[in-house]
Amino acid sequence: MKVIQFRKLRLFKSDEILPGQRKLEKTEEERKSWFKRILISPAFFIILFAAIISFLISFFPMRPLPMIQVGEIATKDLISPIELTVEDAQATEKRKAQAEEAIPPVYFYNQKIISSASEKIKQFFESGRALLASNPAISAKEMSKNFSENLGIDLDENIFASLIRLKFPADLEQLLSDILTPILSQEIILSRSLLTHGEIEKGLLIIRGKEEKLIKAGEVLELKEARNLLVSEINNLELPIRTKNLLKVLAPAFLSPTINYDQAETDLRRLRARNSVEPVSYTIKKGKVIIRKGDEATAETIKQIILINQKISSQPHWLINFFGLMVLYSVIFFFTWQFINSAAREENKLSILGMMGVTLLLSFLAYKASLFIAESLESSLSIISLEKDALTYAFPFQFGTFLFAFMSSTEISIVYTVINSLLAAYLLHGDYFVFIFALLGGLAVIYGMRVYISSARGALFKTGVMVLAPFQVILVIIIHLIQQSFGNFSSLTTEIFGSLTGGLLSAAVAFVLSPAFEMSFGFLTPTKLNELTNSDRPIFRQMALEAPGTYHHSLIVAALAEKAAEEIKADPLLVKAGGLYHDIGKLKRPEYFSENQNPGYDLHRELTPSLSTLVITNHVKDGVDMAKKLKLPRRITEIIRQHHGTSIVRYFFQKAQEKYDPELHKIEAEDYRYPGPTPRSKEAGLILLADSVEAATRSLKSPTRQNLKRVIIEIFNAHLQDGQLDDCGFSLKDLRIIANSFLSTLYAIYHPRPSYPGFDFEKKEEKKEEKKEGNKKNNGYDYQSTEEKTSPDKKT
Repeated sequence: MKVIQFRKLRLFKSDEILPGQRKLEKTEEERKSWFKRILISPAFFIILFAAIISFLISFFPMRPLPMIQVGEIATKDLISPIELTVEDAQATEKRKAQAEEAIPPVYFYNQKIISSASEKIKQFFESGRALLASNPAISAKEMSKNFSENLGIDLDENIFASLIRLKFPADLEQLLSDILTPILSQEIILSRSLLTHGEIEKGLLIIRGKEEKLIKAGEVLELKEARNLLVSEINNLELPIRTKNLLKVLAPAFLSPTINYDQAETDLRRLRARNSVEPVSYTIKKGKVIIRKGDEATAETIKQIILINQKISSQPHWLINFFGLMVLYSVIFFFTWQFINSAAREENKLSILGMMGVTLLLSFLAYKASLFIAESLESSLSIISLEKDALTYAFPFQFGTFLFAFMSSTEISIVYTVINSLLAAYLLHGDYFVFIFALLGGLAVIYGMRVYISSARGALFKTGVMVLAPFQVILVIIIHLIQQSFGNFSSLTTEIFGSLTGGLLSAAVAFVLSPAFEMSFGFLTPTKLNELTNSDRPIFRQMALEAPGTYHHSLIVAALAEKAAEEIKADPLLVKAGGLYHDIGKLKRPEYFSENQNPGYDLHRELTPSLSTLVITNHVKDGVDMAKKLKLPRRITEIIRQHHGTSIVRYFFQKAQEKYDPELHKIEAEDYRYPGPTPRSKEAGLILLADSVEAATRSLKSPTRQNLKRVIIEIFNAHLQDGQLDDCGFSLKDLRIIANSFLSTLYAIYHPRPSYPGFDFEKKEEKKEEKKEGNKKNNGYDYQSTEEKTSPDKKT
């Protein structure tokens, strides 16, 4: 199929088509007071919703519990308003004391004791040999005195006499060191009577360098026992009797304790053990009954009341939390508005922001109510064990996502899902898995709504049953796999049941709220549009009876525009509704429009051109008024208002130029224009083009394919040059697609058929009459033979 091309496209508007426009009056937006402008500004909504949500989250003041005395009878149930973890000081101190007492006393083994004893023995023998060398005649008494004074060794004179006789032999020196070494390697203390630090019960911790060894008190040798052991070892040696006797006297003189108690190290270890004990605590859960009505108050009850009141009084003021939350949500709403401002339609931006704020408020209230119900079930049901955390999955997290996926775009729905997930996680104490559960559940809702949207409002229930509920069960199982927590089968069963309930509950709440949201925020859903385009509506019946030509024209305009909308990815249902309603204003005075007039009957003959123009253009205002009475959605009303743009009523403009003397009457083109505004959306632009093209094709005597194509090209070019399509966002590609769609549809409507044999439906006289009336006006337009020239200004 040949593609329609626009030739001789002019980039500058012609003065002939668009004369200099007069200064326009202030628009309704400009006439609004500064106070009203503030009330409808995005900043006002951002601050308002941020303040309300922050206030509701932070301002829940808790009253302290009333104090009662020990032994007093409670006059009412006292319930803890908060969850409080309390340290049990007595139990903690008891555990610390136990940990401290368990540390045994620390003793250090003197690793230099053997070398010191060997050095002392060597010094003893060298000194003896030196004294003999210097005074061979030295007496035993003199030598005993010398050793006592210089080395602190007190021995019997007979021992020194024997040593003088043997001349302090080196082999005896070595033998003495060898005998002492194994004895000094053992743990020796002066007396067990000195073990007063719990050694008898806990033993002794012996530290030898980097080695530590715990031994019993009975394994430690007293100095007396060490000496006896030394004598026993000497007796077992194969030595002469005199040598043994000499060693039995000498060896004990060099024996000393090998371990010493370390008070500092023992205290340090006991302090570390005490500090390592974790505090013993117990939790007073929120909603726990501290004392029931009629019970007697005990010391423990009074203690818990005091602790709860102290916790409440120590909490920071709610204004601090409020300020932080308000800043946070202001930032969130600001960036949300920036996204909405770039992604949403111009007429829907504030509605989307308002709906997001209201939905988040309702979500907050729903989550708070769900938390209250979960806590009540947890504390009241004794037959079935229900935990609040398990019931969390039954909350209707996704009802807001259902509403946004049903009424707005996928992008806006995703933004709401993220914010809603953050809110849910915050209310549930920052639970990461709740955030994941709410976020992925929301994405599943968006996907399901895209799959089932063709079934309109039924998509809510289908998505809830077929997508969200089973997907939330899968999410619960995934969360348990990550946490590796399959031990509590009862909790898992509750969570699975709760996830199914939450999915169905979300869909049900959204189904109930969707009509109210549609009406309050002006959203057009497929369901609403299908209801509005039902041909059995009274307005269409009235149109078919009172203005049949207009009704037929509206049907064709709707068909033309709907098919084109599908091809350029606009909203076909909205375009269809706009096409059906765009001319309802003609019902007020249907006889003034040619499609509703009988042949030869024209009321405009008796009117001046300016008055005829007023009658023709007023059908737009009348249509807007009727739309308000019918409570049509704002977007359809805007299509009615914009479907002629600011185009000129050319027939009456030319008639005025012909009727009045230009020197006596100044004829302004602006006086013969529709009030506008120009189309502000692709849907409104489609209705403008379809309306003009359908009206122009009715002037064709021979609606061939070529003639239809010429009509479309002329109409499109004229509207482009007149600036009527400047604000609706059409690209040249869109215009080509629309033109080809119009051509396809119109040719299907006006396709030629073979003549009926034996019939002559067209009389020659009628043909002559048609030729004479070929240039007759149609609603204020003079359609010349369109094969020669087609004007876009025919009014329908």
